[in-house]
Amino acid sequence: MPPGCVGSAGTYTCTGYTNIQDHVQFLDTGNVSITVNGSLNIGIYSIGSATQNANVSFQVNGLVTVNAATVHATINSGIYSMTLTGAPYIRGNLLTSTGSITARGTIQGDVSASSYGAISLLQNTVINGHVAARTGLVTLYDSAMIHGSLSTTSGTVTLYGFNIVDSWVNCDSCNFYLYGQNNTIGGDIRVANVYASSAQNSHYNGVIQAVSGYIALGTGSIVYGDITALSSGFTTSNVAVYQSVINGTVNVSSEASASVNLFNGSIIHGRVQVTNSGMAAYANNNVYLDSNSVINNSVSVTGVIINNGRINGCARTSSSYPAAIQLQWGSNTAGICCASSGSCSQTSCVINPFGYPTNRCSTPANKFNCIDPSVSNPNAANGHLFTQIANSAFNVDVVALAADNSVNTDYVATGQGNQTVEVRLIDCGDPAILINQSCGGTTTNLSTQNLTFSNSDAGRKRLSNTISNAYKNVRCTVTDPNATQQTSLSTDNFAVRPANFSSVSSSNANADVATGISTSNTPIIKAGSGRFNMTASTGLSNYNGTAKIDPSKLIAHTGAVHTGAVSGTFSQDSYGNSTGTSFSYDEVGYFRFSALGIYDDTFTQVDASVGDCVAGFTASNNKQACAFGYAPSTNVYMGRFVPDHFAISPQSVTPACSNQFSYFGQDGLLTRFQIKALNSSGVTTQNYTGVYGGFARMNLNSYAAYHFNLSPHTFTLIPKVNGSAGVWSQGQATIQVAHQVSRPGNRTPVTNISVEAQPLDDDGVTISSAVAVSASSSPFRYGRLYLSPAHGSELLPLPLQLEAQYWSDSVVAYVRSVGDSCTTVPLSSVVMKNYHGQLNACETHLAGNATMVNGLLGLRLTAPGVSGGQPNTGSVDVEVNLGVASNNDKTCVSPAETPAIDGVMPWFGVDPEARATFGIYKSPIVYMRESF
Repeated sequence: MPPGCVGSAGTYTCTGYTNIQDHVQFLDTGNVSITVNGSLNIGIYSIGSATQNANVSFQVNGLVTVNAATVHATINSGIYSMTLTGAPYIRGNLLTSTGSITARGTIQGDVSASSYGAISLLQNTVINGHVAARTGLVTLYDSAMIHGSLSTTSGTVTLYGFNIVDSWVNCDSCNFYLYGQNNTIGGDIRVANVYASSAQNSHYNGVIQAVSGYIALGTGSIVYGDITALSSGFTTSNVAVYQSVINGTVNVSSEASASVNLFNGSIIHGRVQVTNSGMAAYANNNVYLDSNSVINNSVSVTGVIINNGRINGCARTSSSYPAAIQLQWGSNTAGICCASSGSCSQTSCVINPFGYPTNRCSTPANKFNCIDPSVSNPNAANGHLFTQIANSAFNVDVVALAADNSVNTDYVATGQGNQTVEVRLIDCGDPAILINQSCGGTTTNLSTQNLTFSNSDAGRKRLSNTISNAYKNVRCTVTDPNATQQTSLSTDNFAVRPANFSSVSSSNANADVATGISTSNTPIIKAGSGRFNMTASTGLSNYNGTAKIDPSKLIAHTGAVHTGAVSGTFSQDSYGNSTGTSFSYDEVGYFRFSALGIYDDTFTQVDASVGDCVAGFTASNNKQACAFGYAPSTNVYMGRFVPDHFAISPQSVTPACSNQFSYFGQDGLLTRFQIKALNSSGVTTQNYTGVYGGFARMNLNSYAAYHFNLSPHTFTLIPKVNGSAGVWSQGQATIQVAHQVSRPGNRTPVTNISVEAQPLDDDGVTISSAVAVSASSSPFRYGRLYLSPAHGSELLPLPLQLEAQYWSDSVVAYVRSVGDSCTTVPLSSVVMKNYHGQLNACETHLAGNATMVNGLLGLRLTAPGVSGGQPNTGSVDVEVNLGVASNNDKTCVSPAETPAIDGVMPWFGVDPEARATFGIYKSPIVYMRESF
């Protein structure tokens, strides 16, 4: 710790003269305060270090002297002066109030005199912060540099050469003096007056504003911004430029007199305006150009223009002084306007002793408008803009308008310099209205072009443009800083629409996009009830319209009988894609959109409502079509669609036996019904047609496909390989199916039974529940055949009676099956066996009818007669084969024995069997007589 200093924990006090002649390190952290009650002298030593954790500040109540030291601290000398010599390095701020600061070296922080203290930055001093004074002087000596801003309230700022201020200079109540050369001010200058006529080759990168009205620039200087000298009261405003260049505008005004004077070949690229705002225009509101000076823009004064050089714009005065514009020897003036009477004269205020051309001035535009090239000039002020197509070049005419809204044909007068305006096409957003002549929505800039008018354009210039996206509400803005209305918004708006919908797709109706012929690809969607998505794309990310569907532009798959209808809507587009997620199609198969099948006729509403596009899809008369639609490059099929469900309409039922009843187990119950493939609205899907394997995916000839069952459900059907027949035709078929109800294991009373079906195709299309395929139920009988025993003379044929019977619960017995005229018994299926007595095989054989009548069938055994004098008496067992014959079964249908055949009536259960006996008589005998 230096002698005379005490303290700890970041707070220290030094009393008396403090002379630091050694290195000082701070081990504290955080804020460290050192109060010096006396003068402070810091030698060539380090105070603190770059790695310290302390934030150190000296509060000095005395003079401060810093030699070639490195000080990592802020120094505040209060009311005392501070002097830095030997180029020290200060890592902190230098602060004073009424004391002065004289600095040399490098200061990392700010330098500030908060009261009337002065600040002097000696040669090669670098300030990396800001410099701020109040009423004291601020002086920068050779090569002093400020990387921040420089400001004071009322003191004087002086630069002596090779000085740099990277930011702004601000002092409304002080004068700014520049001497030497190569001074650079990086920001704006706002001071009372600028005295820089002795400063050569200086650069001013911002604007210069002198609020007390005087600016003088020395040789070789460049001003990159505007110059403004505006004085109040009766103070004179004056800008004097010596062999310098001003890239911006010059505006000088005073209530007394004002002037702009260009000497030694000075150049001003912007407009020059010198005005008197408080009293009548006098001749001393002047612009003077010497013989080598140039103004490349217009000059407007309320007094006199004396031109010895060149004015490449309009020289305009509102003074009535007869010599207000003086064209001296060797001068050149692009245009003349003596405007004291309101209109422009080229002679009334001109002194032109050498007879130089006095051309009319270009007339600044009042405002601009953008119109379609087909709009004529008389309608230019309110002309329309027409619909355009994205990514296609189109033309817009930009017109300069006079105050009376006529086309300003003198916007660029003969001999005048060209005029360049900025033209923008902007999206005005939604809503498509103007609010106080501004866009109603959020604006987006679409294109920016500079458009240059020449005299030959006569105030109307064509601009070619291409917009690469879609916008509903486009307007044109034209910016001309010389116009009365500097930025004009076009009176009309227009739409830039997509050329077409370039593609349509679906993520869940894409079974066979390319051909639409597959009858088995998935996914499948049910007709009418199934929902699928579609996305129509324009390829333009900003398109936000709503696509529509033209039902007349749908095309069904190749070979389709009928084209269905699509239901559903697209949502408003986002990112160029219009998507709907709840579409349905009411037919079977596939469909695709032909050209214009998807369209948008509302996107161009801003134009359609006023006739700025042609209704429909065809352009004409230089106007684009309002609507646009789908333009397919390849066919894109949506599908595969299948019926929503089947429906069955019973027609007739034919019992297996004599059209009256059926036996349990008997094959041949015929049901005739109609089946339809329907959409969800119950309308026949006509494309469900043709043979199985096409778009008709139910095999009508497959008994199993119907999923038949019975009602009552206690009975069962015998599955059949065949038994159904029909062909799909336009979504419907008439079917006739033969059924066989299995024979119960126990006797069963007569039961009325109906057949039900729940058809199912290969895609899962069905009916929600089984329905009857017969219009009425049909009676079923539990049947058997009964063969009665018989006996008689061997000399006579012996009748055998076969009776069809069924079980009757009412009599609890089998009864004759009256009405059975269907049962047929082949004689060869009747087995003859177990011969007894003198009766041998085939000495009697079968004869008789094969078909029953009302349940009775009469068989007959022929008379065995007599063989070798011996009567063929005896018996034979007769059995009717109902099912499969055994290998030993024999029969006699002629005198020769043959194998018995299978029976064909399993529905009668057990084979009936009885004994036929020859040689005994029937009893009782009423009369018998023997004759010898």
